[in-house]
Amino acid sequence: MNRRRFLSTVGTTGVAVTALPTMIDNFAVKAIAGGGERLHRLMGGSDKILILIQLQGGNDGLNTVIPYTDQRYYDARPRIGISKQQALRLTDTLGLHPRLTGFRDLYEQGKMAVVQGVTYPNPDRSHFRGTDIWLTATDADVFGTSGWVGRYLDVLAPDFPSVLPPSPLAVQIGTSLSLGLLGPKGAMGVTFRDPDEFYRMVNSGGAIEEVPFADHGDTPAGREVRFMRDVARSADVYADVVKGAADKGATSGVAYPSTDIGGKLRVVSQLISGGLQTKVFLVSWANNNFDTHANQTSASDATVGNHANLLGELSDAVAAFMQDMKQLGLEDKVAGMTFSEFGRRVAENGSVGTDHGTSAPLFVFGSEVNGAVYGADPDLVNLDDRGDMLMQHDYRDVYAAVLLQWFAEPSSLASQILYHDFSSTALPLFKVPVSVHEDASRSSMIGFRSIAPNPAMSDVTVKVDIGPFADGGVDLRDLTGRLLGTAPVDAFSGTARFNVSSLTAGTYVLTLRSGSAATHTLLHVTR
Repeated sequence: MNRRRFLSTVGTTGVAVTALPTMIDNFAVKAIAGGGERLHRLMGGSDKILILIQLQGGNDGLNTVIPYTDQRYYDARPRIGISKQQALRLTDTLGLHPRLTGFRDLYEQGKMAVVQGVTYPNPDRSHFRGTDIWLTATDADVFGTSGWVGRYLDVLAPDFPSVLPPSPLAVQIGTSLSLGLLGPKGAMGVTFRDPDEFYRMVNSGGAIEEVPFADHGDTPAGREVRFMRDVARSADVYADVVKGAADKGATSGVAYPSTDIGGKLRVVSQLISGGLQTKVFLVSWANNNFDTHANQTSASDATVGNHANLLGELSDAVAAFMQDMKQLGLEDKVAGMTFSEFGRRVAENGSVGTDHGTSAPLFVFGSEVNGAVYGADPDLVNLDDRGDMLMQHDYRDVYAAVLLQWFAEPSSLASQILYHDFSSTALPLFKVPVSVHEDASRSSMIGFRSIAPNPAMSDVTVKVDIGPFADGGVDLRDLTGRLLGTAPVDAFSGTARFNVSSLTAGTYVLTLRSGSAATHTLLHVTR
């Protein structure tokens, strides 16, 4: 069957699973029913979608989330510091850059998490090395060749690309595929700037069956050639699938900003609404725009300039995208996060800019996100030997939250993907307070059933689910990770109790532990 016949078979409806042919040019396309439990969950209509937004170049975190009550911030940044009056208030001590109005609105709706001080041990200040570390989810002294998303997708679809799911596993809106989407065997996604261009590019050349491939048999070279041929065939197939979803996608009633990132998120919305079952989308600026060594702000007005424009583009595009998802009834299926290879130095430089630094905040957004500020305000006293900020959260604590909470994967799989077990330090970023733990002999599920009252002023009763005869406990921490108390779980009633009358008003983390499994949720204290 050629691609013309394939398109006429599946139509332009986003590819109904039951309509998928089993072979395309002798190329297997696996229907969901036969695709295994993981592939079924990945590509099922009720599954979650992750949007990754890469801020290439190293975003200046201190001018993004501003410690407006800390005089040391203004001493270090006499020209580029954002004043307290100009910052958009998040807390009594923190504010957002004035161009992040869309982010401020999402935060006030409880749909935005701000994670402070994110980096990794022994951070590298090189753009190339720092980016590779974030994309591969490795330690600073490990050189990875596959991305964390690519490894995850490889586990879910182990026979890809010789056996194709009905939609691309991942889509990058750009010109070249990110290292983050490479699996152990190779590319686990497709990349294009717009669906029509992708379709024209694939269909402008000869059919894949007309391209000669040498047959090297069952040898390393032969397996590599077959893999490359299968990848080429997958692009051939997915060009039609992507165009079909784009043609069917709803015409947005939301006005997206006429910017690079706005246009890319509009394409993502179009594909999702058109039925594309892709679960990971990656978008980024075309260049290292956030590398703001010079003229980061205007010399006369710190609220305008290159960095301000970039943050405005980001905020306006994300706000439009989330409004679009809400109008389409898809808001609860979509979550997103920003990431950048490093933050900037605490002190401004002589060119009205900032140089390469270390830790910085990142944002997680969506209607199923536990909106809060995670971590303490930037510590501008205790710096490293180069005057940069120390780590508060390992970036893999965020990745682990995505895998464990958003995609509801077991801790054993998350550990496999991230090369270490981050289940006990995963931040409670999502509203699905369930964690799955698997061992060699059995699997068990633990989770929170209820927390009452929440918000609380004094006594709190926590009801949980743990395995029969299992020992369990609940820890209470503040958002910096400081342990404030521990309560045992009663084996018969499945309850734990706290008194929070001595705590200040704010948001706290409850962690349920049972064996080596752990899961988290939030407790709000009011006065």
